[in-house]
Amino acid sequence: MKLYIVPGSPNCRKVQAVVHELSVPVETILVDFATGAHKSRDYLAINPNGLVPSLVDGDLRLWESNAIMQYLADAHGATSLFPREPRRRIDVVRWQCWELSHFGRALGVVLFERLFKPLMGEQPDEAVALRALEQFQPYAALLEAHLKTRAFVAGDEVTLADYSLGCQLPVAALGRVDLAPFPNLRAWLARLDERAAWRAAAMPAAMAQALEQAAAHRSERGGSR
Repeated sequence: MKLYIVPGSPNCRKVQAVVHELSVPVETILVDFATGAHKSRDYLAINPNGLVPSLVDGDLRLWESNAIMQYLADAHGATSLFPREPRRRIDVVRWQCWELSHFGRALGVVLFERLFKPLMGEQPDEAVALRALEQFQPYAALLEAHLKTRAFVAGDEVTLADYSLGCQLPVAALGRVDLAPFPNLRAWLARLDERAAWRAAAMPAAMAQALEQAAAHRSERGGSR
């Protein structure tokens, strides 16, 4: 089994967390976007979108991070991460769909404009970031209210829903996304940080340091313009 990733990618992190949870024997292959490896003929045969992550398991070519997570959980009998009971399972799926369509989509735009574009030497568009942040706030409030009565998103145990929803939040502060108004959300993130599998999938230290330095530099200059 081969897993194609880019280090530091939030979507790769959530898949890697599942790999670590299950101790799945995989060969991790780094896709070098800088050299255009993601657009090579060989890679596009695996993932026609030219994105990461991608999974190859025998003759299976699978892309889309949440689908990969579900496949790994089912293939390795992880009934706690992805319950088999229909109502519990569909609750996990529901939150993963919400992450892709709403919560993660809005947060991703903010982080792309404020954090990753400058790191790539591109000019950020603060107007786009502000619109996305405005969209993100009610989604964060919804999750905050939901977490008031439960330890994790789908109940008392970690599921795929937690890793899906949590994957971008560790760098939220570097993108000037204020989570202070959401104490339940922050407490939930702290509980995730207690899990060895989640920590093992964290962004490489050198990349995290580069992001922190870039964010500090922009703050000294008064933020992105």
